[in-house]
Amino acid sequence: MAGCVIANSSLTRKLVTLTCVAALFHVGHAGAARRKRPARAAHRHGRPCDATPRHHGCVHGSRGSAAEHLNVRRGDTLEAILAERGIGTGEAQPWLAAAARVYDLRRIRPRRGVNLTFDRATHALEVVRYQIDDRTLLVLEAQDDGTISARRELLPYFVELKGVAGRIEHGLRDDAPAFGLPSRVVADLADIFGWDVDVASGLRPGDELRVVYEDIWQTGGVRPEPGNVLGAQIRSRAGTTTAIFFEDADGNGSYYRPGGGAVSRTFLRYPLEFTEITSDFSQLRQHPILHIFRPHLGVDFAAPRGTPVRAVGSGMVSYAGRLHELGRCVRIDHAGPLTSTYGHLSGVAPGVALGAAVKRGQVIGWVGATGLATGPHLHYALDRDGEYVDPLALTQAVEQPVPALARHAFERVQAEVLRQLASLPETAHPLTVTLSRAYAGLE
Repeated sequence: MAGCVIANSSLTRKLVTLTCVAALFHVGHAGAARRKRPARAAHRHGRPCDATPRHHGCVHGSRGSAAEHLNVRRGDTLEAILAERGIGTGEAQPWLAAAARVYDLRRIRPRRGVNLTFDRATHALEVVRYQIDDRTLLVLEAQDDGTISARRELLPYFVELKGVAGRIEHGLRDDAPAFGLPSRVVADLADIFGWDVDVASGLRPGDELRVVYEDIWQTGGVRPEPGNVLGAQIRSRAGTTTAIFFEDADGNGSYYRPGGGAVSRTFLRYPLEFTEITSDFSQLRQHPILHIFRPHLGVDFAAPRGTPVRAVGSGMVSYAGRLHELGRCVRIDHAGPLTSTYGHLSGVAPGVALGAAVKRGQVIGWVGATGLATGPHLHYALDRDGEYVDPLALTQAVEQPVPALARHAFERVQAEVLRQLASLPETAHPLTVTLSRAYAGLE
């Protein structure tokens, strides 16, 4: 995207300022009307001035460029999209090969935007832009030497920092609206502090919460989307717990305590975003349908049908299908003696099948009410060498601390995050502020 200047950092999430001096395409509008896409005459692109080489109008670049925007349809491939525009297989191959170096073209999705730029005079393809996700573009561009370059670029957006501070009156879930905290940030806090503080029921009136997080504004958007929680602090009777987000040069991000010790654990505490626990692990519970007393060897989470269910840890799928009273079910074997089970799913995610490897946090299915269930909820269980244990009581291993080579960069990030948290005013009522300074100069 010529004419765009982006200020960002690979180590920290900063205020991103993007200024465009050229007209930008509108990429990926799901509601955009679809136009019929007639194919051009075969080989019209890439055969510049075959018939009239002396005409000035056939000189590459003499008439500028023309862009065409479209949305991907189900079943589309980049090769098919180019073919509809008269670009034959031979001409398309270098573009496809270049794209494959930085992005798996099999992952092109419906309703994503594609922008094609052609030379007006020669009709040669100059640039292809594909919307990978809400933040990233795949950019393919013809070079003067005839090769095709491929890279990823940020979508046009900017990030502002928000700071929230206040005292708990009822509980995090109940107080979040008064704090002005988006539900996504509340869910992130539950994941961040899950093993140190029970944010569902462990906070008491008078406990204090401080959070610094990103608000991401897309170009043309009417409201921001919450991004990463950059820092958070809970002050309770048990003490102060602080989490600092740090991302290394390879883009691997995690949460650490002041000093560099990890807050993150090898397992997520909750298999879905922060929600209500309706039935705890118990050796004796009256079943709501069978009306008999028997052990409940897991934890039930109430959630709307279709809520994404996440693998709590990395591992290999040992079962995916229907399993008696659990209905649709996924079981994952993790490193060591632990196996996790997710029951009553409405569906299993594509690719989650026997023998498939999954990563911590990966969506493996969706909440449902299959099997013996009174309504939509997730049954989550964990067994160790075949013996079921309370998944919320089992302490998981802490991840590795900040690597020695990244220690200096972390210390600079730590100092800025702690400064931002400390700068939030102490008031009797929750306060949300826009922070005026981001992490400039922390590369």
